[in-house]
Amino acid sequence: MLLGIDLARRSVATILADAKGNAEIALRADLPREGGTPAQWLSAMKAARETMQRAQVTAGQIQCVALCLDAPLDANGIGLKSSQVVGWEGFDVPDALRKHLNIANAQAETHLIAEALGEVRFGALRGAENQDWLYVHLGQSIGAVASINGRILRGASGAAGEIGALCLDRDGALTASGRRGGLSAYCTQESFLTRAASYGITNQSVQQIWESYDSNFAARSLCDEWSHRLAQGLGAALTILNPSQLVLGGSLVTSLGDSLMQALRSRLKEFCLPSHVAQLHFVAGQLGDDAAALGAIALAMQSLESSEN
Repeated sequence: MLLGIDLARRSVATILADAKGNAEIALRADLPREGGTPAQWLSAMKAARETMQRAQVTAGQIQCVALCLDAPLDANGIGLKSSQVVGWEGFDVPDALRKHLNIANAQAETHLIAEALGEVRFGALRGAENQDWLYVHLGQSIGAVASINGRILRGASGAAGEIGALCLDRDGALTASGRRGGLSAYCTQESFLTRAASYGITNQSVQQIWESYDSNFAARSLCDEWSHRLAQGLGAALTILNPSQLVLGGSLVTSLGDSLMQALRSRLKEFCLPSHVAQLHFVAGQLGDDAAALGAIALAMQSLESSEN
């Protein structure tokens, strides 16, 4: 049996699956708002034990447990310093999993990479394990994961894929880090709604704004600017990486669906060469909110397969 845990910022999701990745039971629960990272960790471990209890599975029957964390981790699953996510620096996630759950084989990965692994194993990137692909998350944050010849590109300091830092306009909008003109200043959910207010659009969700595209000139201008900026950032990434597949996931993609994908398809070619899009397979992710939890299962499967080879 395999146990996957998605420890997000506000909730924890657990999946118990067989060795082939077939889910048998899944649970989701809110995390405590007080107590910081220790309280969140203990809540996640409680959810994991409850999942095993409901399935009447003991720790000895779990071949591997894998957890994805919405915080930066190094290749060994140890928390890195971050200005956006505090409390996890230096925390050894695999070691803590072994101690709290008494499961010998424990793995950890970032939430973003787990999303991509989930799409590779179970979703839109299925069958692309050994190909060059780019997965981009669009939601409360924006980030990317690239695979080159079947290997995740992490970078010298583990910061590869920080697509939100791409500077589109040196004198443009402020990002959360205080820099101007970065992609994240335009293309996260929060930045979209902030820009909407400057267009005179308030008290509406992103989806509601997009649905008024044809009837509201301000909404049309905002959405056109947003898709233009996003295509600009994606075009830069395609120019450098030239992947065969580009997959978009995250809450914004789930809520906007085809309207977003169609807007981007018409603009991508403006920001890269024809050779970068001629053979590009460009689709939306298929796993939605379950992508990271299923990615944890994919990570566990990957660990078992590596030990067998």
